[in-house]
Amino acid sequence: MLKIEHFALSLEKERLMVIEEISLGSGKKVLFFGNNETGKTLLLKSIHGDFSKFEGDILIEEKPLSFYKKKKQSFLLENNTHLLPGETVWKNIILPLPKVSGHIKKKIIELCFIAGLHEKIQYKVKDLSYSSQKFIELIRAVIQLPSIILIDDIDHFFDGKNLLKAFDICEFAINSGSSIVATSKTKLENFDSYYRIQDRKVERV
Repeated sequence: MLKIEHFALSLEKERLMVIEEISLGSGKKVLFFGNNETGKTLLLKSIHGDFSKFEGDILIEEKPLSFYKKKKQSFLLENNTHLLPGETVWKNIILPLPKVSGHIKKKIIELCFIAGLHEKIQYKVKDLSYSSQKFIELIRAVIQLPSIILIDDIDHFFDGKNLLKAFDICEFAINSGSSIVATSKTKLENFDSYYRIQDRKVERV
């Protein structure tokens, strides 16, 4: 699914991290954790294709990122929300979908129920909490079944019970082969594998 080889990430001539080789399989949940300023966000942006000033190779389904320039194979959830605040929860979720079948409609409603949004589907996004908005973004990502869902600082907007709800929502994509790659400051439970970023090294723990 995802392969990172001979990867080196620098910013303003400062080396942030080095990865010799990491291979991540389909349908897995992977966490990269470490302190601030260790390059976690730039790593996800590199995988997503939004940051290209790195050394080495990133392959998704054995193809380089340049192969996917017209259509990204990943979905990135950042700290900032990327929603239409004046539109409804429902409109924001279905916006990127070419059509909404009965099956997809039912699945969206199920995922909204898990997130506690089932009674707010017709609410305007601007009237909802930050946490609810992040659930909307997550459901929108999951329903598209991308190869990889990237979640930056997952512990910033999903904590406690909300993190468990987020995992339940992700199961729909995971069962279809999507992988979850998240970052956090500390090691969190319920991931399949863990990588610590420390002293510019990325090591599996």
